[in-house]
Amino acid sequence: MNVIEFKVPDEKNLVFCMVDTFNTFKENWIKELIKNQSDYTISNLYSKKYTILQGLDEDDLIKYASKRYDYACVFSTGTEFINGDAFFKNIELECTDDFLIKGHILDRDDAYYELHHQCYLINLKNYRFLNFPLIGKQELATLHVQLDPIRSKENLHDTYTPLWIKQGNSYRNYNHKCHGWNIISKSLEYFDIIAFNTEIRDSKKHLYPESTLDFYKQINYVYFKEKYCSDTFIHTKNTENMIFSLKDIKQIVTPASGEWYINDINQENNLKIIIYDYNLNSLKYWENNITKLLNIDYQFIQCDLLNDSLPLCLKLDRELEKFTLINLSNIFCYEGTSTLSNTKYRMYKENQILSYLKEHFPNSYIFFSIRASSGFIHHEEVPVKIKDIPQYDIKDLKKPTWHQNEDWLSF
Repeated sequence: MNVIEFKVPDEKNLVFCMVDTFNTFKENWIKELIKNQSDYTISNLYSKKYTILQGLDEDDLIKYASKRYDYACVFSTGTEFINGDAFFKNIELECTDDFLIKGHILDRDDAYYELHHQCYLINLKNYRFLNFPLIGKQELATLHVQLDPIRSKENLHDTYTPLWIKQGNSYRNYNHKCHGWNIISKSLEYFDIIAFNTEIRDSKKHLYPESTLDFYKQINYVYFKEKYCSDTFIHTKNTENMIFSLKDIKQIVTPASGEWYINDINQENNLKIIIYDYNLNSLKYWENNITKLLNIDYQFIQCDLLNDSLPLCLKLDRELEKFTLINLSNIFCYEGTSTLSNTKYRMYKENQILSYLKEHFPNSYIFFSIRASSGFIHHEEVPVKIKDIPQYDIKDLKKPTWHQNEDWLSF
């Protein structure tokens, strides 16, 4: 059993099982983009305080998970979780006792019902009670007989996505077995199966990399997201969760994404605040809506730290080195840019600015809400002196299966 753990310090009762499906991808370009997306997903889940179990076989992952957890969200590479915390809040509401599986349930007519591999939730308590049933792999042209499930007349969309299914009364011959056929059959002996609701469906995205044509139809989402984040989306309120005393701070550097500092600064100190962002509209919004205080000198600078960090570094006042806090937030692990920038490059750019700051501002403080390497190596999300913050090499990271045999080597 080959299971790789990306473990958080304080575990929840819900674990995420990430299934490597790269062997089904037909093009190298698809593989490279899904590697980037999958790397970010590990970091994102880590930042949300969820442990990830990762491997090639979903049955191995689920059985392993059942030793320590009561619920598992199983998903395949090509799936990401979007809209902030929406997916996680909604999936935890689904963690009840009266089910075995929930997910995308597909009516395949002369093939038995399918549990789509992109994402599903399994109750591990009931999974243990039923003696660890296998999920059931796709087997085309495989005749079999099953009780014909009763399904809702309504659909989530099209004609093959019922809201629910339950055990039927008559047997039917089926020509194919689709993914999940076995656990669907076992589940219906004890539980109805409810499909994921709209809130859950709308807070995740699957790019269908297993089908080149479907991937081509979905990839516009990645480019839309990148453009939307770079020139449209504006954080209009605080997005940071930083515990740090600002009473002695006289220079703050932070993205244009909220006034997290405003209630904690010492209003008797003259304060320089440098607001930076690659999104010009976000900068303009905050330039017009920032809280005006007599002791604060605001400066606004457009810069893209994934491209060139020097324009921001040159704005820093070295005389204030010991009284400076630099907030790099999630710049090097951001959902808007991560699918189009691989982890190795994002770590390279992160280390580039850290090297500069260690040389010129070693006694300043620095904060990351999430780093390029988050999840692959553990680090605390608290401000520290720049001279004390570690820099990581790509070879230091725990490798997921899709990086095992190739590209995570040092320069």
